[in-house]
Amino acid sequence: MSLKVYHASPTRSVRVVWALEELGLPYEKVALNFDRAYLKSPEWRAISPTGKAPVVHENGKPLIESVAIIHYLSEKYAEGKLSRRPLDADYGEFLQWMHFGEAGVGPYAGMLIGQTRILPPEQRIEAMKQWSIMEAKNACNFIETSLEGRDYILGEDFSLADISLGYILFLIKLSGEAENILGARTKLYLDRLTAREAWKKATAR
Repeated sequence: MSLKVYHASPTRSVRVVWALEELGLPYEKVALNFDRAYLKSPEWRAISPTGKAPVVHENGKPLIESVAIIHYLSEKYAEGKLSRRPLDADYGEFLQWMHFGEAGVGPYAGMLIGQTRILPPEQRIEAMKQWSIMEAKNACNFIETSLEGRDYILGEDFSLADISLGYILFLIKLSGEAENILGARTKLYLDRLTAREAWKKATAR
């Protein structure tokens, strides 16, 4: 196995490094120069087809979708560790939360980060910020109710679904709007996730 991960915190490559650390898999981490000019350069585009992170090169071939990558790594190299299989009772729930972290919450968290951190103040649109807060809160209310009586999103055991959700909740916190979006259980859940050693390694500068 030869895995090379191009990584820049706080991009979605956090999910990949976090998963690799949790799974105990060997990998080579290449620190990414997260300069906007470099991200548009032919040099970087030759590495990343979309010009973004993460990029995992497996034996020279690029993989770019973070949630798909972590599921793939578990199944191919870790015998399904932190994953669920089709015959497991919570397999459907596992797949739901794996994808909800990106498809269900991700668009609103991304919009919120754009309107609070990425775009210069003169380009921000207050109506878009408020819309993204409203939609993110609606999505996170589902997480909040689902965490009742649970330490992790599937129950007592940590899984890849927590990595998918944890990163996007971190983006919401990074936006400065967590108080307006996250419920009490979800805040404690995020604290629990970000206290993990693998998370700390994935987000270390």
